[in-house]
Amino acid sequence: MTLGFTPERLRAIEQELLGWELYQVQIDKYHVMFWFEDERCLLNVAFRFSFRSTDSSIEYVYDVQAPGDRKSLNVDSILRCPITAVKALDERRLALIFSTGDTLVVHDSPEERSAWFYRYNPETRRVVWAVDDDEPF
Repeated sequence: MTLGFTPERLRAIEQELLGWELYQVQIDKYHVMFWFEDERCLLNVAFRFSFRSTDSSIEYVYDVQAPGDRKSLNVDSILRCPITAVKALDERRLALIFSTGDTLVVHDSPEERSAWFYRYNPETRRVVWAVDDDEPF
């Protein structure tokens, strides 16, 4: 998402994402896929994200493209929980706050495609809403 999180993009993202319930998280070599709404909505992260629990007992940055075999995730506290707030921390970081109070922050790279959001039609599996570098949708 080399376009960053401008106020216009934030409004579009916020209107769509509020209420999305995290269903499942998949790890791939080049992406971490956060599936919402029974796999009808997707946040695909290809660069970096961070996570912080409400009490700050869990806090980390996950760099998707970094080499190494010591990567781990701890996002079970937000599984089956809806997004209750969306905030741009700055032009390159978008915070998704869940009903638990935990925060998932999507980091945007200015050099490469780093994250995108899709909502699919459950019957046709075609994309009906998107925020990515190929805007507008």
